[in-house]
Amino acid sequence: MSKIKSKHESLAELVCELTRYCALKEEYFAASFNLSPTEVRFLKLFAFQDVYTIKELREKLGLTPGRITHILDSLEAKKLISRLQDEKDKRNIIVKLLPKSLPLISNLSENYNKLHEEILEHVNDEELKQIYSSVEILVDVFRKWNEKE
Repeated sequence: MSKIKSKHESLAELVCELTRYCALKEEYFAASFNLSPTEVRFLKLFAFQDVYTIKELREKLGLTPGRITHILDSLEAKKLISRLQDEKDKRNIIVKLLPKSLPLISNLSENYNKLHEEILEHVNDEELKQIYSSVEILVDVFRKWNEKE
């Protein structure tokens, strides 16, 4: 029995397929740095800000406290980050990069940009504008949906 898909079902399938490809890209990229995809996302945050509290990291990455602890333990073992008690509020823990990680962060950003250039190398300017606009709309739709929940 053949069922005709609605526009919504077709879109949902495309979003799922895109999500799978993005996950594969993240795994490929992270493996080239001997990191997990979550560790890469974690470290990429430090390209924009020098220090974060654990609460800020949880909120930005949408991870549980246990998962954040696991990532922090792993990155600390690799001597990339350190945890310090906040001098202003002893209840808070501050996470900061160690000097060894600075070249890695720079390399991550540079190679991440190169990977996306490679992925999009056969897309012309007009198509790129359409993709950008469509993704902006899609992100906005999901953001609004998430805020309602």
